Amino acid sequence: MTGQMRYDGEVAIVAGGGGAIGGAAAALFAARGAKVVVNDVSESAHAVSERIAATGGTAIPLVASAVTEAGSIVQAALEAFGRVDIVLNTTGLTHVGLFHLIPAEDWQRVFDSHFASTLELTRAAWGALSASCNGRLINSASTTIFGGEYSTPYIAPKGAIFAAGRAWALEGRSQNIRVNTIMPTAISQMNADLPDPELVRVYREHFQPEKVAGFLGWLAHRDNTLSGHTFVVGGGQAEHVYLAKAQPVFAENPESPEAWAEHAAALTSKVQASAPDNVVDEMRLRLEAMGLPTGNLGNQGGGWAPGK
Repeated sequence: MTGQMRYDGEVAIVAGGGGAIGGAAAALFAARGAKVVVNDVSESAHAVSERIAATGGTAIPLVASAVTEAGSIVQAALEAFGRVDIVLNTTGLTHVGLFHLIPAEDWQRVFDSHFASTLELTRAAWGALSASCNGRLINSASTTIFGGEYSTPYIAPKGAIFAAGRAWALEGRSQNIRVNTIMPTAISQMNADLPDPELVRVYREHFQPEKVAGFLGWLAHRDNTLSGHTFVVGGGQAEHVYLAKAQPVFAENPESPEAWAEHAAALTSKVQASAPDNVVDEMRLRLEAMGLPTGNLGNQGGGWAPGK
């Protein structure tokens, strides 16, 4: 692509815009012509908006929780700028501890700060994104869903965001909305005080928020047609993340537990055989492996399959 990727005439809502990644993304959108609503639960939204204004950009701060005030956030964007084209969800807290010892209220608070925040703002903005005729929704999951410990209230909602984003992308096909997900790595308020000083040094020297913001700028641009994808991004590199299945394993007598015990090694293989795009695609691939006809399965789109 030649020329600068810009967002002139467009409006972006950045939830978590007072944070490191959200703030860097808000600044990039504004510097390239977008009008930005910088939303955060803290007064940091004002500081980011002031920095944007100081460099000639247009932004308004809005201190509010998307968990309980998502409708107000979207309404503020519509009243100030008349439309919404981009929504970026980068909100969330963390809590460290053995999951069964974390008080229920703390567990729920952290979970909601990630998933409920993303869900409610997405729900509130969906109509406006559709009306823009090229809506773009980007959510933030985490590489911790590959496996982590002592941070279940953080990891669980990130897994939910990853799964929901895939479903929303399918629904968005007919409604002019593209949905993608990032798993970002950058120095931020969440990791700047980690007990390992060497790890913090690596974050500071190699994983600046601006390196994630540049990728977000590409993913959120009107000319980018990708939807339903997830990317690990940080430090100047990005990797596509997708769900995959290994080679199918068949048991001679599947009603017998002993028959499956014979295939333990094969059942835990990581040799990829397929990467379904949706639940119906997964069933089609399974029927093909079983040598059964698929008929018109999947011709109606990514609908729900019984038994899932």
